[in-house]
Amino acid sequence: MIVPVRAKVGDLASIYSFNGTGTLIWKLLETPKSVAELATAIVQEYEVEPERAERDVVEFVGEMKAVGLVEARASMAMAGD
Repeated sequence: MIVPVRAKVGDLASIYSFNGTGTLIWKLLETPKSVAELATAIVQEYEVEPERAERDVVEFVGEMKAVGLVEARASMAMAGD
């Protein structure tokens, strides 16, 4: 579970709960990773097609960017940015 903090107060109206894939991506994002690196980790962990893993990563990171929970370097901009 992730509780965003705004103005030093937890925003309980915006709690995020992740599934297994989201949890893995979130943990991997403790250090900067590219979409390709994240997708490779998903493929290895869940044995899914690389294209599916990349779509899932782009969707997850896009959602987290939209609510301000992650930032992307300009050099690592995702498709559609």
